[in-house]
Amino acid sequence: MNLRLSRRRVLALAAFLPPAAPALAQSDGPWPSRPVRLVVPWPAGGPTDTYGRALARELSSQFGQSFVVDNRTGATGTVGIQHVMRAPADGYTLLVPNITAFIGSVVALGDAVQFDPIRDFTPIGIFVESSSILWGHPGLGVNDFEGLLARARDRSKPQIAFGTTGSGSVSEQAVEQIARHFNLDLLKVPYRATAPQVTDLVAGHVQIGSADFPTVGPHFRDGKVLPLIVIGSQRLPELPDVPTTAEYGLTEPDFTVWNGFFAPAGTPPPIVARLRDGLANASRSEPFRAIVNGNGNQGVLQLGSDVTARLERELASRRAHAQLNAVPGG
Repeated sequence: MNLRLSRRRVLALAAFLPPAAPALAQSDGPWPSRPVRLVVPWPAGGPTDTYGRALARELSSQFGQSFVVDNRTGATGTVGIQHVMRAPADGYTLLVPNITAFIGSVVALGDAVQFDPIRDFTPIGIFVESSSILWGHPGLGVNDFEGLLARARDRSKPQIAFGTTGSGSVSEQAVEQIARHFNLDLLKVPYRATAPQVTDLVAGHVQIGSADFPTVGPHFRDGKVLPLIVIGSQRLPELPDVPTTAEYGLTEPDFTVWNGFFAPAGTPPPIVARLRDGLANASRSEPFRAIVNGNGNQGVLQLGSDVTARLERELASRRAHAQLNAVPGG
């Protein structure tokens, strides 16, 4: 009898004890108390990886804890994005995507991507923008965009092959838009990432392909590729004589390439606020600015709701454009 009463008293007392979860959370310490992973959904050596590593160095210095890049590649960046979406929303697994993986793949692949960039993620910020350039191999025998149009329309010559980094990428969607607008018959050659596409372009295995200036600039300076047109609305200081697609009437959708910083949806607001402060501080750091500014790039700083509004605009614009081009004669 006394034993039963003792157990009842223990149970009654236990009802007033705090649950175990807060105690475990407290033992983990204030965030960040262990290394943080920045998932880059593209291979090492590409522009997104370069920016991710620069950001990791800045945040490691600011927070006194290791921020480590984790390259998780595949399916036009969606493998890494889905990995972060499914990770615990505790601030220890974050995402550094670009527009191709975050917007382009959603429009191109639809439900197959299994994530929603607005519903499934909390925006920390967008921190760099750049324009892609359509490059040509010298062996194609053209020196400018007008020459490309004339060569592509010449049915007596072999079909021009263009390299693409996959469905939803600027390298694919922009070139396909150009092909539709000017009624060009081009041969698409897909690659897993920008680096192998550029390697084959330099080697002449494909005749044209789009990529940003930092990636292709060294090959341009060596005379191994030629810039044909800037994909966007502003000419680049590095290529002042190269026209833009906007000058040819191609203004929608906006193909500006951006790289951003995101956390899984549900990440605690205090952690998100600290990460936004960290990104803002990084944007003022001279070593960081040296990487994201110039060479065809521009450092920017968009935070929080401004990023959400941008994502909504870009998704709507790309989807409308995709539907228009899906209609015969559209």
